Amino acid sequence: MIKVCLFCLLFSTAPYAKAASETDQLILINLAVNQLSFFENGHYIRTFSISTGKPATPTPEGTFCVINKYKHKKYHRKNIPGGAPNNPLGARWLGLNKTQYAIHGTSKEWSIGTYESNGCIRMHNRDVTWLYDRAPLQTKVIIAKFYESPEQAAHRYGYRITSWNGQPVQEEQVGRLLIIDKTSMYWKEPHGKLIPIQEVLPNQKFVVLSHNGEGMYDLGNNFYILDQMGKSTRYEQVPLHIIANQYKRKHNVP
Repeated sequence: MIKVCLFCLLFSTAPYAKAASETDQLILINLAVNQLSFFENGHYIRTFSISTGKPATPTPEGTFCVINKYKHKKYHRKNIPGGAPNNPLGARWLGLNKTQYAIHGTSKEWSIGTYESNGCIRMHNRDVTWLYDRAPLQTKVIIAKFYESPEQAAHRYGYRITSWNGQPVQEEQVGRLLIIDKTSMYWKEPHGKLIPIQEVLPNQKFVVLSHNGEGMYDLGNNFYILDQMGKSTRYEQVPLHIIANQYKRKHNVP
């Protein structure tokens, strides 16, 4: 069996130094498509549609953090009480360490998805309430323009991502197998003989723990799928930086 080698990658990913006050959450804002993605403990969790700054008052790019949080914050500029239907700050406020900028709700729910704010990041009130409950103070916030998946961008910006296409990766997983034509699953008996036990239908996916490079995929617990000609399955290897990040997180490697 061939196992993916990760040791040569352990020190090849982007530098990562976790400060004592830093949390293991990340808010990643993509100005190119007006989306906010949330990560926790290395895993991609959710993406939300947002509104950001109009051309005259753009949302600043850079790395920030959450420094204060309020429920139903009063809008002091026009003396609108918190919780009022016309309060432009909406249901929740997560203030950034950039004066006057925040992630907050809105009284203009229709504006979400547009470039319409004065520079803040607006969210639907139901969405900002969800985020408020999960993003503690000191949560890192990265605001940028990018044209890649949130997971790829998070990795590029130095977050130790360990999810893959929105799914957690098992500790010993090296890949994923998609069934594209019906095939058989085998069980390996103690003497090594492979016995077919069930038919596997298209569109099923399986975690792969190892493979021999010749179409024999180990699914764990002595279960295997064979496809030497590569006609019934499509194999995708877990990106090596994810395997390296798993190791670093588990062993607290700087």
